[in-house]
Amino acid sequence: MSSIKLNIAANLVGKIWAAAIAILLIPQYIRYLGIESYGLVGFYGTLIGSMALLDLGLSTTINRELAKFRSAPGNPGDIRNLTFSLECVYWSIGLFICLLILSLSGLIAGHWVKAEHLPVSVVKQSVMLMGAVIAFQWPISLYNGGLTGLDKQVLNNIIIVIMSTFRAAGVIIVLRYYSATLEAFFLWQAALSLLYVLTMRIVFWKKMPRHDAPPRFSKLQLKNIWRFAAGMTGISLVTFFLAQIDKIVLSKILPLSEFGYYTLAFTVATSIALIVGPVSITFFPRFSGLIAAGKTEELKVLYHKACKLIAIFVFPVCLVLIFFMEDILRIWTKNPVTTEKACLMARILIIGSMLNALMVMPYNLIIAHGWTKFTIYQNIIAAIILVPLLFLWTNLYGALGATFVWVIVNAGYIIISQPLMHRKIMKNELGKWYWNDTMVPLAVPLIVVLSVKGAVYYFLPSFQINLLAIGCIFAITFGASLLNMPDTRIFVNKTFNNLFFNGREN
Repeated sequence: MSSIKLNIAANLVGKIWAAAIAILLIPQYIRYLGIESYGLVGFYGTLIGSMALLDLGLSTTINRELAKFRSAPGNPGDIRNLTFSLECVYWSIGLFICLLILSLSGLIAGHWVKAEHLPVSVVKQSVMLMGAVIAFQWPISLYNGGLTGLDKQVLNNIIIVIMSTFRAAGVIIVLRYYSATLEAFFLWQAALSLLYVLTMRIVFWKKMPRHDAPPRFSKLQLKNIWRFAAGMTGISLVTFFLAQIDKIVLSKILPLSEFGYYTLAFTVATSIALIVGPVSITFFPRFSGLIAAGKTEELKVLYHKACKLIAIFVFPVCLVLIFFMEDILRIWTKNPVTTEKACLMARILIIGSMLNALMVMPYNLIIAHGWTKFTIYQNIIAAIILVPLLFLWTNLYGALGATFVWVIVNAGYIIISQPLMHRKIMKNELGKWYWNDTMVPLAVPLIVVLSVKGAVYYFLPSFQINLLAIGCIFAITFGASLLNMPDTRIFVNKTFNNLFFNGREN
Protein backbone atom coordinates (compact mmCIF):
# COMPACT_ATOMS: atom_id res chain seq x y z
CA MET A 1 0.00 0.00 0.00
CA SER A 2 2.99 2.35 0.42
CA SER A 3 3.34 2.70 -3.35
CA ILE A 4 -0.37 3.47 -3.65
CA LYS A 5 -0.05 6.27 -1.09
CA LEU A 6 3.05 7.62 -2.84
CA ASN A 7 1.33 7.54 -6.24
CA ILE A 8 -1.79 9.22 -4.88
CA ALA A 9 0.35 11.93 -3.30
CA ALA A 10 2.32 12.42 -6.53
CA ASN A 11 -0.83 12.50 -8.66
CA LEU A 12 -2.51 14.93 -6.28
CA VAL A 13 0.44 17.29 -6.38
CA GLY A 14 0.90 16.99 -10.16
CA LYS A 15 -2.71 17.24 -11.26
CA ILE A 16 -3.75 19.81 -8.66
CA TRP A 17 -0.75 22.00 -9.44
CA ALA A 18 -1.25 21.76 -13.21
CA ALA A 19 -4.92 22.60 -13.13
CA ALA A 20 -4.84 24.97 -10.16
CA ILE A 21 -2.19 27.23 -11.65
CA ALA A 22 -4.21 27.51 -14.85
CA ILE A 23 -7.47 28.12 -12.97
CA LEU A 24 -5.98 30.69 -10.61
CA LEU A 25 -4.55 32.63 -13.54
CA ILE A 26 -7.87 32.87 -15.41
CA PRO A 27 -8.59 36.37 -14.02
CA GLN A 28 -5.20 37.42 -15.42
CA TYR A 29 -6.09 35.97 -18.82
CA ILE A 30 -9.35 37.93 -18.76
CA ARG A 31 -7.49 41.05 -17.62
CA TYR A 32 -5.02 41.02 -20.52
CA LEU A 33 -7.21 39.50 -23.24
CA GLY A 34 -10.74 40.58 -22.27
CA ILE A 35 -13.81 38.41 -21.65
CA GLU A 36 -14.59 38.00 -25.35
CA SER A 37 -11.09 36.74 -26.15
CA TYR A 38 -11.28 34.47 -23.11
CA GLY A 39 -14.48 33.09 -24.61
CA LEU A 40 -12.35 32.03 -27.58
CA VAL A 41 -9.92 30.36 -25.17
CA GLY A 42 -12.96 28.54 -23.79
CA PHE A 43 -13.84 27.49 -27.33
CA TYR A 44 -10.31 26.08 -27.60
CA GLY A 45 -11.06 23.89 -24.58
CA THR A 46 -14.25 22.73 -26.25
CA LEU A 47 -12.31 21.93 -29.40
CA ILE A 48 -9.89 19.75 -27.45
CA GLY A 49 -12.81 17.93 -25.86
CA SER A 50 -14.41 17.38 -29.25
CA MET A 51 -11.19 16.02 -30.73
CA ALA A 52 -11.00 13.51 -27.87
CA LEU A 53 -13.28 11.39 -30.03
CA LEU A 54 -10.19 10.56 -32.08
CA ASP A 55 -8.30 9.17 -29.09
CA LEU A 56 -9.71 5.74 -30.05
CA GLY A 57 -9.24 4.58 -26.45
CA LEU A 58 -5.51 4.23 -27.00
CA SER A 59 -4.26 6.03 -23.86
CA THR A 60 -6.41 3.83 -21.63
CA THR A 61 -5.42 0.78 -23.67
CA ILE A 62 -1.68 1.33 -23.20
CA ASN A 63 -2.23 1.98 -19.49
CA ARG A 64 -4.12 -1.29 -19.12
CA GLU A 65 -1.71 -3.36 -21.23
CA LEU A 66 1.40 -2.12 -19.43
CA ALA A 67 -0.25 -2.71 -16.04
CA LYS A 68 -1.10 -6.26 -17.11
CA PHE A 69 2.48 -6.75 -18.35
CA ARG A 70 3.83 -5.70 -14.95
CA SER A 71 1.51 -8.15 -13.17
CA ALA A 72 2.16 -11.05 -15.57
CA PRO A 73 5.36 -10.32 -17.56
CA GLY A 74 5.54 -11.63 -21.11
CA ASN A 75 7.79 -10.95 -24.07
CA PRO A 76 9.23 -7.40 -23.80
CA GLY A 77 9.47 -7.25 -27.59
CA ASP A 78 5.71 -7.65 -27.94
CA ILE A 79 4.82 -4.87 -25.52
CA ARG A 80 7.40 -2.56 -27.13
CA ASN A 81 6.00 -3.28 -30.58
CA LEU A 82 2.47 -2.63 -29.35
CA THR A 83 3.54 0.65 -27.76
CA PHE A 84 5.38 1.80 -30.89
CA SER A 85 2.39 0.89 -33.04
CA LEU A 86 0.04 2.89 -30.83
CA GLU A 87 2.51 5.77 -30.88
CA CYS A 88 2.50 5.81 -34.70
CA VAL A 89 -1.30 5.89 -34.70
CA TYR A 90 -1.32 8.71 -32.14
CA TRP A 91 1.08 10.96 -34.02
CA SER A 92 -0.88 10.35 -37.23
CA ILE A 93 -4.07 11.41 -35.47
CA GLY A 94 -2.35 14.56 -34.21
CA LEU A 95 -1.34 15.49 -37.76
CA PHE A 96 -4.86 14.77 -39.02
CA ILE A 97 -6.37 17.01 -36.30
CA CYS A 98 -4.04 19.84 -37.21
CA LEU A 99 -4.93 19.65 -40.91
CA LEU A 100 -8.64 19.35 -40.12
CA ILE A 101 -8.69 22.45 -37.92
CA LEU A 102 -6.63 24.42 -40.45
CA SER A 103 -9.10 23.57 -43.21
CA LEU A 104 -12.11 24.52 -41.06
CA SER A 105 -10.63 27.68 -39.49
CA GLY A 106 -12.37 30.04 -41.91
CA LEU A 107 -15.74 28.37 -41.43
CA ILE A 108 -15.38 28.43 -37.63
CA ALA A 109 -14.27 32.06 -37.54
CA GLY A 110 -16.88 33.34 -39.97
CA HIS A 111 -19.96 31.23 -39.25
CA TRP A 112 -19.67 29.42 -35.90
CA VAL A 113 -18.39 31.62 -33.06
CA LYS A 114 -20.22 34.89 -32.53
CA ALA A 115 -17.50 37.49 -32.01
CA GLU A 116 -18.88 40.97 -31.34
CA HIS A 117 -15.64 42.99 -31.35
CA LEU A 118 -12.87 40.63 -32.46
CA PRO A 119 -12.06 40.80 -36.21
CA VAL A 120 -12.77 37.62 -38.16
CA SER A 121 -9.13 37.53 -39.27
CA VAL A 122 -7.94 37.42 -35.65
CA VAL A 123 -10.41 34.65 -34.80
CA LYS A 124 -9.32 32.66 -37.86
CA GLN A 125 -5.63 32.96 -37.05
CA SER A 126 -6.31 31.95 -33.46
CA VAL A 127 -8.23 28.87 -34.57
CA MET A 128 -5.35 27.89 -36.88
CA LEU A 129 -2.93 28.15 -33.97
CA MET A 130 -5.30 26.01 -31.90
CA GLY A 131 -4.77 23.27 -34.48
CA ALA A 132 -1.00 23.39 -33.95
CA VAL A 133 -1.36 23.35 -30.17
CA ILE A 134 -3.68 20.34 -30.20
CA ALA A 135 -1.46 18.45 -32.67
CA PHE A 136 1.62 18.92 -30.48
CA GLN A 137 -0.04 18.01 -27.21
CA TRP A 138 -2.15 15.18 -28.60
CA PRO A 139 0.38 12.34 -28.00
CA ILE A 140 1.03 13.51 -24.43
CA SER A 141 -1.97 11.54 -23.14
CA LEU A 142 -0.49 8.34 -24.62
CA TYR A 143 2.78 8.86 -22.75
CA ASN A 144 0.88 9.78 -19.57
CA GLY A 145 -1.08 6.56 -19.81
CA GLY A 146 2.08 4.59 -20.52
CA LEU A 147 4.02 5.97 -17.55
CA THR A 148 1.01 5.32 -15.32
CA GLY A 149 0.81 1.73 -16.51
CA LEU A 150 4.55 1.37 -15.80
CA ASP A 151 3.94 2.71 -12.26
CA LYS A 152 6.20 5.70 -12.91
CA GLN A 153 3.64 8.16 -11.65
CA VAL A 154 6.02 10.21 -9.48
CA LEU A 155 8.29 10.91 -12.44
CA ASN A 156 5.28 11.62 -14.65
CA ASN A 157 4.00 14.23 -12.21
CA ILE A 158 7.35 15.93 -11.82
CA ILE A 159 7.28 16.59 -15.56
CA ILE A 160 3.64 17.72 -15.34
CA VAL A 161 4.44 20.26 -12.61
CA ILE A 162 7.40 21.74 -14.49
CA MET A 163 5.70 21.96 -17.87
CA SER A 164 2.36 23.23 -16.58
CA THR A 165 4.13 25.99 -14.67
CA PHE A 166 5.98 27.18 -17.76
CA ARG A 167 2.85 26.90 -19.90
CA ALA A 168 0.39 28.67 -17.60
CA ALA A 169 2.59 31.23 -15.84
CA GLY A 170 4.89 31.86 -18.79
CA VAL A 171 2.02 33.03 -20.97
CA ILE A 172 1.24 35.78 -18.44
CA ILE A 173 4.77 37.13 -18.94
CA VAL A 174 4.25 36.97 -22.71
CA LEU A 175 0.91 38.80 -22.51
CA ARG A 176 2.23 41.44 -20.14
CA TYR A 177 5.63 42.24 -21.63
CA TYR A 178 5.40 41.10 -25.25
CA SER A 179 1.91 41.19 -26.72
CA ALA A 180 -1.52 41.00 -25.07
CA THR A 181 -3.08 39.22 -28.05
CA LEU A 182 -4.67 35.89 -28.78
CA GLU A 183 -1.93 35.16 -31.32
CA ALA A 184 0.76 35.51 -28.66
CA PHE A 185 -1.28 33.37 -26.25
CA PHE A 186 -1.62 30.46 -28.66
CA LEU A 187 1.94 30.73 -30.02
CA TRP A 188 3.25 30.24 -26.50
CA GLN A 189 0.91 27.30 -25.95
CA ALA A 190 2.12 25.69 -29.19
CA ALA A 191 5.81 26.10 -28.31
CA LEU A 192 5.38 24.66 -24.80
CA SER A 193 3.24 21.78 -26.07
CA LEU A 194 5.97 20.79 -28.51
CA LEU A 195 8.62 20.87 -25.77
CA TYR A 196 6.31 18.93 -23.44
CA VAL A 197 5.57 16.10 -25.87
CA LEU A 198 9.21 15.63 -26.89
CA THR A 199 10.25 15.48 -23.22
CA MET A 200 7.54 12.92 -22.45
CA ARG A 201 8.54 10.72 -25.37
CA ILE A 202 12.20 10.59 -24.32
CA VAL A 203 11.38 9.81 -20.69
CA PHE A 204 8.73 7.23 -21.54
CA TRP A 205 10.93 5.13 -23.82
CA LYS A 206 13.76 5.17 -21.30
CA LYS A 207 11.41 3.54 -18.78
CA MET A 208 10.02 0.89 -21.12
CA PRO A 209 11.09 -2.76 -20.68
CA ARG A 210 14.40 -3.42 -22.43
CA HIS A 211 14.80 -5.60 -25.51
CA ASP A 212 17.60 -6.16 -27.98
CA ALA A 213 15.56 -5.51 -31.12
CA PRO A 214 14.25 -1.99 -31.83
CA PRO A 215 10.46 -1.62 -31.69
CA ARG A 216 8.56 -1.87 -34.93
CA PHE A 217 5.04 -1.28 -36.18
CA SER A 218 2.97 -4.45 -35.72
CA LYS A 219 -0.50 -5.00 -37.11
CA LEU A 220 -0.67 -8.22 -35.09
CA GLN A 221 -0.22 -6.40 -31.79
CA LEU A 222 -2.86 -3.85 -32.75
CA LYS A 223 -5.21 -6.66 -33.69
CA ASN A 224 -4.83 -8.18 -30.22
CA ILE A 225 -6.12 -5.07 -28.48
CA TRP A 226 -8.59 -3.77 -31.06
CA ARG A 227 -11.70 -4.99 -29.22
CA PHE A 228 -10.86 -3.13 -26.02
CA ALA A 229 -9.69 -0.06 -27.93
CA ALA A 230 -12.86 -0.12 -30.05
CA GLY A 231 -14.95 -0.32 -26.89
CA MET A 232 -13.10 2.66 -25.42
CA THR A 233 -13.66 4.54 -28.69
CA GLY A 234 -17.37 3.86 -28.41
CA ILE A 235 -17.33 5.15 -24.85
CA SER A 236 -15.50 8.29 -25.99
CA LEU A 237 -18.03 8.83 -28.77
CA VAL A 238 -21.13 8.74 -26.62
CA THR A 239 -19.46 10.45 -23.67
CA PHE A 240 -18.60 13.31 -26.00
CA PHE A 241 -22.27 14.11 -26.55
CA LEU A 242 -22.85 14.26 -22.82
CA ALA A 243 -19.67 16.09 -21.80
CA GLN A 244 -19.11 18.48 -24.70
CA ILE A 245 -22.39 19.04 -26.52
CA ASP A 246 -23.44 21.77 -24.08
CA LYS A 247 -20.36 23.85 -24.82
CA ILE A 248 -20.59 23.24 -28.56
CA VAL A 249 -24.23 24.34 -28.63
CA LEU A 250 -23.55 27.36 -26.42
CA SER A 251 -20.52 28.44 -28.47
CA LYS A 252 -22.87 28.64 -31.46
CA ILE A 253 -25.90 30.22 -29.76
CA LEU A 254 -24.32 32.65 -27.29
CA PRO A 255 -22.10 35.67 -27.89
CA LEU A 256 -18.46 34.95 -27.03
CA SER A 257 -18.68 37.14 -23.92
CA GLU A 258 -21.61 35.14 -22.48
CA PHE A 259 -19.91 31.90 -23.45
CA GLY A 260 -16.89 33.17 -21.52
CA TYR A 261 -18.96 33.36 -18.31
CA TYR A 262 -20.23 29.81 -18.83
CA THR A 263 -16.68 28.61 -19.48
CA LEU A 264 -15.57 30.24 -16.24
CA ALA A 265 -18.38 28.55 -14.27
CA PHE A 266 -17.69 25.19 -15.90
CA THR A 267 -13.97 25.52 -15.16
CA VAL A 268 -14.73 26.04 -11.48
CA ALA A 269 -17.13 23.09 -11.41
CA THR A 270 -14.80 20.68 -13.17
CA SER A 271 -11.93 21.65 -10.87
CA ILE A 272 -13.19 18.68 -8.85
CA ALA A 273 -11.17 16.61 -11.31
CA LEU A 274 -8.08 17.97 -9.57
CA ILE A 275 -8.92 15.62 -6.72
CA VAL A 276 -10.58 12.77 -8.56
CA GLY A 277 -8.04 12.40 -11.37
CA PRO A 278 -4.98 11.62 -9.22
CA VAL A 279 -6.82 9.00 -7.15
CA SER A 280 -8.39 7.47 -10.26
CA ILE A 281 -5.08 7.24 -12.10
CA THR A 282 -3.51 5.48 -9.13
CA PHE A 283 -6.14 2.78 -8.71
CA PHE A 284 -7.02 1.89 -12.32
CA PRO A 285 -3.82 -0.10 -13.03
CA ARG A 286 -4.21 -1.77 -9.61
CA PHE A 287 -7.71 -2.90 -10.55
CA SER A 288 -6.43 -4.24 -13.86
CA GLY A 289 -3.61 -6.14 -12.18
CA LEU A 290 -5.85 -7.76 -9.55
CA ILE A 291 -8.39 -8.79 -12.18
CA ALA A 292 -5.63 -10.30 -14.32
CA ALA A 293 -4.35 -12.20 -11.26
CA GLY A 294 -7.87 -13.39 -10.29
CA LYS A 295 -7.68 -11.87 -6.78
CA THR A 296 -11.39 -11.14 -6.33
CA GLU A 297 -11.48 -10.54 -2.59
CA GLU A 298 -8.50 -8.20 -2.70
CA LEU A 299 -10.23 -6.36 -5.53
CA LYS A 300 -13.39 -5.83 -3.47
CA VAL A 301 -11.43 -4.43 -0.53
CA LEU A 302 -9.42 -2.12 -2.75
CA TYR A 303 -12.53 -1.01 -4.67
CA HIS A 304 -14.40 0.11 -1.55
CA LYS A 305 -11.31 1.77 -0.14
CA ALA A 306 -10.88 3.71 -3.39
CA CYS A 307 -14.57 4.74 -3.51
CA LYS A 308 -14.46 5.89 0.10
CA LEU A 309 -11.26 7.83 -0.51
CA ILE A 310 -12.86 9.65 -3.43
CA ALA A 311 -15.86 10.58 -1.27
CA ILE A 312 -13.71 11.80 1.62
CA PHE A 313 -11.83 14.14 -0.71
CA VAL A 314 -14.71 15.26 -2.93
CA PHE A 315 -17.52 16.07 -0.50
CA PRO A 316 -15.70 18.72 1.57
CA VAL A 317 -14.45 20.52 -1.53
CA CYS A 318 -17.80 20.46 -3.34
CA LEU A 319 -19.85 21.52 -0.33
CA VAL A 320 -17.57 24.45 0.48
CA LEU A 321 -17.68 25.53 -3.17
CA ILE A 322 -21.47 25.28 -3.36
CA PHE A 323 -22.27 27.19 -0.17
CA PHE A 324 -19.52 29.81 -0.49
CA MET A 325 -19.35 30.17 -4.27
CA GLU A 326 -20.29 33.86 -4.33
CA ASP A 327 -17.51 34.73 -1.91
CA ILE A 328 -14.99 32.58 -3.78
CA LEU A 329 -15.77 34.17 -7.15
CA ARG A 330 -15.65 37.65 -5.63
CA ILE A 331 -12.21 36.98 -4.14
CA TRP A 332 -10.93 35.21 -7.24
CA THR A 333 -12.13 37.43 -10.07
CA LYS A 334 -12.41 40.76 -8.17
CA ASN A 335 -15.20 41.54 -10.63
CA PRO A 336 -18.81 41.89 -9.37
CA VAL A 337 -20.30 41.46 -12.85
CA THR A 338 -18.42 38.22 -13.46
CA THR A 339 -19.35 36.98 -9.99
CA GLU A 340 -23.04 37.69 -10.53
CA LYS A 341 -23.23 36.06 -13.96
CA ALA A 342 -21.21 32.93 -13.12
CA CYS A 343 -22.24 32.16 -9.51
CA LEU A 344 -25.53 30.27 -9.96
CA MET A 345 -24.26 28.36 -12.99
CA ALA A 346 -21.15 27.29 -11.08
CA ARG A 347 -23.20 26.04 -8.11
CA ILE A 348 -25.44 23.88 -10.28
CA LEU A 349 -22.53 22.53 -12.31
CA ILE A 350 -20.64 21.61 -9.12
CA ILE A 351 -23.56 19.44 -7.98
CA GLY A 352 -23.29 17.54 -11.26
CA SER A 353 -19.52 17.26 -10.94
CA MET A 354 -19.86 15.92 -7.40
CA LEU A 355 -22.16 13.14 -8.61
CA ASN A 356 -19.85 12.46 -11.54
CA ALA A 357 -16.86 12.09 -9.19
CA LEU A 358 -18.62 9.32 -7.27
CA MET A 359 -18.88 7.29 -10.48
CA VAL A 360 -15.18 7.41 -11.30
CA MET A 361 -14.14 4.29 -9.36
CA PRO A 362 -17.10 2.18 -10.57
CA TYR A 363 -16.25 3.31 -14.11
CA ASN A 364 -12.59 2.34 -13.62
CA LEU A 365 -13.66 -1.08 -12.39
CA ILE A 366 -15.88 -1.57 -15.44
CA ILE A 367 -13.06 -0.63 -17.82
CA ALA A 368 -10.51 -2.75 -15.93
CA HIS A 369 -12.84 -5.71 -16.51
CA GLY A 370 -12.97 -4.82 -20.22
CA TRP A 371 -16.76 -4.41 -20.05
CA THR A 372 -16.90 -1.39 -22.35
CA LYS A 373 -20.36 -2.16 -23.77
CA PHE A 374 -22.04 -1.18 -20.52
CA THR A 375 -20.77 2.38 -20.59
CA ILE A 376 -21.55 2.71 -24.30
CA TYR A 377 -25.17 1.61 -23.87
CA GLN A 378 -25.55 3.70 -20.72
CA ASN A 379 -24.40 6.89 -22.42
CA ILE A 380 -26.36 6.27 -25.61
CA ILE A 381 -29.58 6.05 -23.59
CA ALA A 382 -28.63 9.18 -21.64
CA ALA A 383 -27.85 11.06 -24.87
CA ILE A 384 -31.17 10.09 -26.49
CA ILE A 385 -33.08 11.48 -23.53
CA LEU A 386 -31.02 14.48 -22.60
CA VAL A 387 -29.59 15.97 -25.80
CA PRO A 388 -33.06 17.18 -26.91
CA LEU A 389 -33.49 18.69 -23.43
CA LEU A 390 -30.21 20.53 -23.88
CA PHE A 391 -31.41 22.28 -27.04
CA LEU A 392 -34.80 23.02 -25.48
CA TRP A 393 -33.51 24.39 -22.17
CA THR A 394 -30.66 26.33 -23.78
CA ASN A 395 -33.08 28.10 -26.10
CA LEU A 396 -35.47 28.81 -23.23
CA TYR A 397 -33.05 29.69 -20.42
CA GLY A 398 -29.69 30.24 -22.10
CA ALA A 399 -26.53 28.95 -20.45
CA LEU A 400 -28.35 28.31 -17.16
CA GLY A 401 -30.56 25.69 -18.82
CA ALA A 402 -27.51 23.73 -19.95
CA THR A 403 -26.27 23.40 -16.36
CA PHE A 404 -29.31 21.31 -15.38
CA VAL A 405 -28.51 18.77 -18.10
CA TRP A 406 -25.14 18.09 -16.46
CA VAL A 407 -26.87 17.39 -13.12
CA ILE A 408 -29.52 15.09 -14.59
CA VAL A 409 -26.98 13.02 -16.55
CA ASN A 410 -24.91 12.29 -13.46
CA ALA A 411 -27.90 11.71 -11.19
CA GLY A 412 -29.01 9.02 -13.66
CA TYR A 413 -25.63 7.32 -13.33
CA ILE A 414 -25.99 7.15 -9.55
CA ILE A 415 -29.60 5.96 -9.49
CA ILE A 416 -29.76 3.65 -12.52
CA SER A 417 -26.26 2.63 -13.61
CA GLN A 418 -24.82 1.71 -10.24
CA PRO A 419 -27.29 -1.12 -9.47
CA LEU A 420 -26.76 -2.58 -12.96
CA MET A 421 -22.97 -2.44 -12.71
CA HIS A 422 -22.79 -4.01 -9.24
CA ARG A 423 -25.16 -6.79 -10.22
CA LYS A 424 -22.75 -7.79 -13.00
CA ILE A 425 -19.21 -7.45 -11.63
CA MET A 426 -19.46 -6.61 -7.90
CA LYS A 427 -22.34 -8.68 -6.56
CA ASN A 428 -23.71 -8.00 -3.06
CA GLU A 429 -21.64 -4.81 -2.78
CA LEU A 430 -24.20 -2.21 -3.89
CA GLY A 431 -25.60 -1.47 -0.44
CA LYS A 432 -22.11 -1.04 0.92
CA TRP A 433 -21.30 1.41 -1.87
CA TYR A 434 -24.42 3.52 -1.29
CA TRP A 435 -24.12 3.61 2.49
CA ASN A 436 -20.48 3.15 3.60
CA ASP A 437 -18.80 4.62 0.54
CA THR A 438 -21.21 7.50 -0.15
CA MET A 439 -23.78 8.47 2.50
CA VAL A 440 -21.56 8.10 5.56
CA PRO A 441 -18.73 10.23 4.09
CA LEU A 442 -21.32 12.86 3.05
CA ALA A 443 -23.04 13.34 6.41
CA VAL A 444 -20.34 14.99 8.52
CA PRO A 445 -18.98 17.53 5.97
CA LEU A 446 -22.56 18.53 5.08
CA ILE A 447 -23.39 19.18 8.74
CA VAL A 448 -20.16 21.12 9.25
CA VAL A 449 -20.61 23.36 6.18
CA LEU A 450 -24.27 24.07 6.98
CA SER A 451 -23.36 24.91 10.58
CA VAL A 452 -20.58 27.29 9.54
CA LYS A 453 -22.77 28.92 6.89
CA GLY A 454 -25.60 29.38 9.37
CA ALA A 455 -23.31 30.74 12.06
CA VAL A 456 -21.82 33.32 9.69
CA TYR A 457 -25.24 34.33 8.37
CA TYR A 458 -26.97 34.74 11.76
CA PHE A 459 -24.16 35.80 14.12
CA LEU A 460 -21.71 37.61 11.80
CA PRO A 461 -23.88 39.14 9.06
CA SER A 462 -21.40 41.94 8.38
CA PHE A 463 -18.35 39.64 8.24
CA GLN A 464 -16.62 39.73 4.85
CA ILE A 465 -15.50 36.23 3.89
CA ASN A 466 -11.87 36.28 2.75
CA LEU A 467 -9.38 33.76 1.42
CA LEU A 468 -8.11 32.87 4.90
CA ALA A 469 -11.67 32.23 6.09
CA ILE A 470 -12.40 29.98 3.09
CA GLY A 471 -9.20 28.06 3.78
CA CYS A 472 -10.14 27.58 7.45
CA ILE A 473 -13.66 26.44 6.57
CA PHE A 474 -12.30 23.91 4.12
CA ALA A 475 -9.65 22.66 6.59
CA ILE A 476 -12.29 22.16 9.30
CA THR A 477 -14.64 20.40 6.90
CA PHE A 478 -11.94 18.19 5.42
CA GLY A 479 -10.57 17.32 8.86
CA ALA A 480 -14.04 16.34 10.09
CA SER A 481 -14.52 14.24 6.95
CA LEU A 482 -11.25 12.40 7.54
CA LEU A 483 -11.88 11.72 11.22
CA ASN A 484 -15.43 10.51 10.48
CA MET A 485 -14.09 7.33 8.84
CA PRO A 486 -12.70 4.65 11.22
CA ASP A 487 -10.13 3.23 8.79
CA THR A 488 -9.06 6.76 7.90
CA ARG A 489 -8.46 7.55 11.58
CA ILE A 490 -6.14 4.54 11.74
CA PHE A 491 -4.34 5.73 8.61
CA VAL A 492 -3.91 9.27 10.04
CA ASN A 493 -2.63 7.87 13.33
CA LYS A 494 -0.08 5.62 11.59
CA THR A 495 1.04 8.46 9.35
CA PHE A 496 1.46 10.77 12.35
CA ASN A 497 3.55 8.17 14.19
CA ASN A 498 5.70 7.51 11.16
CA LEU A 499 6.34 11.20 10.58
CA PHE A 500 7.03 12.32 14.15
CA PHE A 501 7.94 9.21 16.13
CA ASN A 502 9.52 7.03 13.40
CA GLY A 503 6.75 4.49 13.83
CA ARG A 504 7.38 3.90 17.57
CA GLU A 505 4.55 3.79 20.04
CA ASN A 506 5.08 5.44 23.40
